[in-house]
Amino acid sequence: MNPAAPLGYVLGGRFDLLEVINEGSASTVYRAIDRIGLWAREQNPEVAVKVIHPHSKMRQKFVELLHREARLLRNFVHRNLVQIYDSDYDGKYHYLVMELLKGRSLAQILADRQGQPLSPSLSFQIVRGVGQALAHMHCLGVVHGDLKPGNIFITSTGEIKILDFGTVLMLDVPPQHDRATAMLDQIGLLTPAYASPEMLMGEPRAESDDVYSLAVVTYLALTGAHPYAQRAADEALKANLTPAPPPTISPAQWRVLASGLALNRRDRIETVDEFVQRLGRPPWLYRLFGQRILLR
Repeated sequence: MNPAAPLGYVLGGRFDLLEVINEGSASTVYRAIDRIGLWAREQNPEVAVKVIHPHSKMRQKFVELLHREARLLRNFVHRNLVQIYDSDYDGKYHYLVMELLKGRSLAQILADRQGQPLSPSLSFQIVRGVGQALAHMHCLGVVHGDLKPGNIFITSTGEIKILDFGTVLMLDVPPQHDRATAMLDQIGLLTPAYASPEMLMGEPRAESDDVYSLAVVTYLALTGAHPYAQRAADEALKANLTPAPPPTISPAQWRVLASGLALNRRDRIETVDEFVQRLGRPPWLYRLFGQRILLR
């Protein structure tokens, strides 16, 4: 697969493309130098730049999603969200400029472990960081919609970041009135193994959609396996699948995680903040207070 733009190309007369970081069917992400930052003698003039492939069959739809992502999220500032700076078009390429991260995605970390789980302490650290970022997004009225290990990044200094917001959607917007949602249905950007049943069925978005995705990621980190054997939620629902409790967490914590994994929205914890707080409570609290602590 050829990159979207050749190395050495200067996007918009400003961003020197130095190295390919990641490449997909729709776009290529580069490490680049911001010439303005270099001239201003900034301490770190490097950025990441996502460039849409000019010959992609779905180019126009991906272009709309890219610029929509930038307009919606460039003012979102949170320590657990990759910072998006802007998007632009230089007459040949559509591109998005964002913070350059050094480290590895959770998907890469789990792949290297070949099915071996992470420790509960590291798993909960990742869940807390991701949960805080999602809660911040929800407060501002948007749902991520495609949370998965490939969109969770652990930097070389141990920071947890969410990246890739191509599917972000306003909360409580019926899909038939949301043009971008219709695009998602056509392009298939949702990742079925991590999307809630409601998202797969095209229902109005809710915070609990991200709760489900985060719960799947949590289970994967704790066990090294997907709770429904990589099957989409609607398929798991039809097959009446039930995940086994991870052996490294308490029964009380499993009840919280199982609620996040619920295949019916009415049975699922409603907010990410509640899911993270209840999951992170130490087992001795449950032993001391019993079931009452689950109701608080």
